[in-house]
Amino acid sequence: MNRNILLRLIIAIALCCSFLVADAQWTVGIKGGWDYTTITRSNAGRIDESYSGFSGYDVGIQARYGFTDWFALRADLSFMRRSHRMDRNLNYLNPVFTNHHNYYLMLPIMADFSFGGKNLRGHAYAGGYMGYWLRDRRVGRTYWMTDYYVYFNNFNEVREFTTEDNRFCAGLIGGLGLSYKLSDHWGINLDALYYYDLVSHHRSSPNLRDPRYLNTLSITFGASYTF
Repeated sequence: MNRNILLRLIIAIALCCSFLVADAQWTVGIKGGWDYTTITRSNAGRIDESYSGFSGYDVGIQARYGFTDWFALRADLSFMRRSHRMDRNLNYLNPVFTNHHNYYLMLPIMADFSFGGKNLRGHAYAGGYMGYWLRDRRVGRTYWMTDYYVYFNNFNEVREFTTEDNRFCAGLIGGLGLSYKLSDHWGINLDALYYYDLVSHHRSSPNLRDPRYLNTLSITFGASYTF
């Protein structure tokens, strides 16, 4: 009896999957746009430092596999600049700052819930992502002091990675979007996605907890082709 119930359940699941796949469609495209990144970091005694957000960009390819007219899975492969800024906030060091331009290769995978009419549709996205830190370029102004003067010097350099850097990242992603069907195959889309890191990009020492998380809002415009 138990085997019959299990067999019926398997058949029912297979039939449901076959109906979903029958209406499935592949959509591929390109995207590009602007992003804004902030950093979440413990103060850890650095009373003379303040951190703020900084703009970057997000370009890449997107793929969508639609099971029904309202549900799909979407995956992007994005090259992103996730930047932030550090300022020294002591009076005589006000000109001292560092802009950190962090370049990442990102792979978000999201459930795509869509709603609306035949051509214009809204989208709600939820899922997770992983990524890899490719490069860290630092641009800013530093200083050195003598007995009588404070000297300032501008710099623009690519920082070498160390054992304290965690180049793998992962986190949660969510957002909203709009898509418009231009024809049977071509369409355009506008998306706003928020990347929330769950993995610190800095490995803290046992004696000093100093996790650093990046949070990025990405707004991109895309063009796609449905097979």
